Amino acid sequence: MSGPNRKTALTARSRLLRDLCRRTGPGSAMLRDERGSVIIIFALALPVLLLAVGAAIDYGRLSSQKTRLQSAADAAALSAARELHMANADKSQVQSIAESVVAANLGSAAAGVTVSSRVLSEPVAVAVDLTQDVGLFFMGGDGSGASPLAAHAVARPVGGTPICVLGLEEKSAGAIDLNAKARMTGNACAVYSNSTNPSGIKSKDAAVLHASLICSAGGKVGGKANFEPDPLTDCPQMEDPLASRPPPPVGACTANDLEIEEQTTTLSPGVYCGGLKITDESRVTLQPGVYVIKDGQLEVEDNSELVGENVGFYLTGKGATFRFDRDSHISLTAPKDGPMAGLLFFEDRAAKQKQKYEIFSDDARMLLGTIYLPNGRLYIDAYEPIADRSAYTAIVARQVELYAGPHLVLNSDYDATDIPVPDGISDVGKQIVLAE
Repeated sequence: MSGPNRKTALTARSRLLRDLCRRTGPGSAMLRDERGSVIIIFALALPVLLLAVGAAIDYGRLSSQKTRLQSAADAAALSAARELHMANADKSQVQSIAESVVAANLGSAAAGVTVSSRVLSEPVAVAVDLTQDVGLFFMGGDGSGASPLAAHAVARPVGGTPICVLGLEEKSAGAIDLNAKARMTGNACAVYSNSTNPSGIKSKDAAVLHASLICSAGGKVGGKANFEPDPLTDCPQMEDPLASRPPPPVGACTANDLEIEEQTTTLSPGVYCGGLKITDESRVTLQPGVYVIKDGQLEVEDNSELVGENVGFYLTGKGATFRFDRDSHISLTAPKDGPMAGLLFFEDRAAKQKQKYEIFSDDARMLLGTIYLPNGRLYIDAYEPIADRSAYTAIVARQVELYAGPHLVLNSDYDATDIPVPDGISDVGKQIVLAE
């Protein structure tokens, strides 16, 4: 390329570069266009972002107030139901109590809360409903919007009914424990577990627990098919209703390490040191009175029979438990009077914790009275009904476990017998629990 032509080409290229720089430089129109686009997009998105943040704030406020409302409703229902039971309060008193409890629980947050209470019947209960319109700072647009909140609680007295079973264990799982195909039926009576464990009362596999009332101080394990009705949970723990019952006196040994084999005989009340064993198809009849089983086991086995009317067993000392084997035949009724009146079995309160008392018998259909094992674990495993021919049977034990296929039937037909019901068994003090 010649000199003049080359100079002309360079000049054209320089102009092109200057023009490009002007278009894309810091002050260029192209860059200004791109920045403007970003600002426009951000401006359009900002209301959406603010709405999302505001919605999250409003939701948090609503959720927090909903929790507070529910807690206040629960407390109001419990207090009103307690007053209804204790003072026979009328509806206006119940409403007043509910309102005062809500105000005390919510404080300044009670503004605008409407309290409604009503007394229910069959069963007697108190229902409390709270409603409140909570202002929405963001979701309401100009701040005038509001969201309605509601809380509902029902509390009712429980107890005041006979005890079928009371599991005294306070912490461990399975204070009452049904497994496999076991069944427990409480006819017109209640089943209580004092354990605060989430698995305090268990009915699993094909097991069924049926009673007028089932109450657990903790939780439950099992579905709707395992309980009739569904248990109430988080119930108040129940005091041992027999805690003040004095034990019978223990005298000198009447017999030592007595074993009855292949005999038909009658025994008298007394202190059986070293336990009492009945075996090899023996037939033993007990005369009325108190039998102290000391430092050994009461055992019935090998197709043997133990029969006694108006008898009570006090179990004390090392290894003082009972075991009724599968082929044993058991028919016992508790004393009508004396230190063991109404008590069929009474475990020494100083006994080792959770030692095992076993009923395997397929013929133990008469167990009339109360089985009281304050430290013991009652284990039942049979193929035939247990205690079903008794006018009443009550069990107060540290733990009660049914395994395999027994059907423990606990009646409460007190009018059908002259065997007295111990104080605290027939009509326990009412407790107030949340039903809803």
